[in-house]
Amino acid sequence: MVKKKKYIWGFIFTCIAASIYFYSVSKSGYTGSDSDVGQIMHVVAADMKHEHTISWKTSALGSLGSLEIRPKQSKNSTMINAEAVELPTYNGGKPFMLYTAHITKLSPGTEYEYRVSTGKRQSAWKEFKTEPESTAFKALIFGDSQSVDYKDWANTAQTAWKSYPDTAFFINMGDLVDNGQDDYQWNAWFDGASKLFATIPIAPVMGNHEAYNLDWKMALPDYYLSLFSVPANGPAGLERYAYSYDYGDVHFIVLNTQAEELRSWYPDFLKQQQKWLEKDLSQTQKKWKVVLMHRGIWKNPFNGPLDEIGSMFASLFDTYHVDLVLTGHVHSYARTAALKNGRRDPSGTIYITTGRSGEKVWDKSPRKPMDEVYYNPLDMPNYLVLEASHDILKVAAFKQNGETIDQTEIKK
Repeated sequence: MVKKKKYIWGFIFTCIAASIYFYSVSKSGYTGSDSDVGQIMHVVAADMKHEHTISWKTSALGSLGSLEIRPKQSKNSTMINAEAVELPTYNGGKPFMLYTAHITKLSPGTEYEYRVSTGKRQSAWKEFKTEPESTAFKALIFGDSQSVDYKDWANTAQTAWKSYPDTAFFINMGDLVDNGQDDYQWNAWFDGASKLFATIPIAPVMGNHEAYNLDWKMALPDYYLSLFSVPANGPAGLERYAYSYDYGDVHFIVLNTQAEELRSWYPDFLKQQQKWLEKDLSQTQKKWKVVLMHRGIWKNPFNGPLDEIGSMFASLFDTYHVDLVLTGHVHSYARTAALKNGRRDPSGTIYITTGRSGEKVWDKSPRKPMDEVYYNPLDMPNYLVLEASHDILKVAAFKQNGETIDQTEIKK
């Protein structure tokens, strides 16, 4: 008799619990888990004190997407409708939708909670913090991450993030993947740094490998352009190829050096960016100016003269006192002396090639006469840390195991 009563009460309790659950589901209208709204990614915005961009990927084609946001521990939230775009598919790949929410009217230095939804699927609450009023910050910088299985990229990204958890955002210097139309590679690249993507914004730089098709011929980088909703403040007609943004007292300019790959579609690719770059540099009021681009400004192998990219941009770097130019492409780390008009000048620009964060190495990566430091990371990948304040700009390069490769600083 006692056992029978226990069973009855247990059955009643189960029914009540189930009723509460189904009532709450029907009331909210949402079911599912993070797996239904995966690959959440923060992308840099032009003004990260007041704006934020978050995207997520799902296989739920045709569903509406939204983002709910509130100040941390607040009960009052705002719903933002997301833009939806179907990602390109290649070679019979599975179709996916990318949803992007552009959040505005945020307060500086404030912690926010958000969750994203697609149809009736919804993520858990997650957090981010807007840029503070202070000008001091750190950023992680990763050279070419292109790989075969992306294990080295994952180890490099995770090691850097663990070592510098106070990083404001991170930069990937182009050749993010080995082939811009390979769905597997994009997924492996994302999975390797998923903890970073879900927490801090990425500033992507397009490399030449983003502009190759599966037959290794030149192609428009449609997947890259669809994936990253970067600030649409670039040259007219090239808005997501090049862009700029601010953080602290630093103005960052992202240039696109893939003229060779994209000339068939954009004959004046570099010229269009040159005009935009001059206007952009002339208008910024920030103390520090940093340029990010995949290829460097000298002919390769180095024989002295500027290449097509250098002929377009180097004089503007000199005229508008760009402090630092970061590049990738050659898979080695190198730092030049400060240069102006092609000569050593303490008031000039320092050029740094950022090495590799993936597994691809190049044993013939060139050393230039103006390099003060050169290191070819054949033994293991590397990463950089940019540390900025009002009075000083510091760059440090580290091997994946934490060993220091180089440190430099600029004061003014």
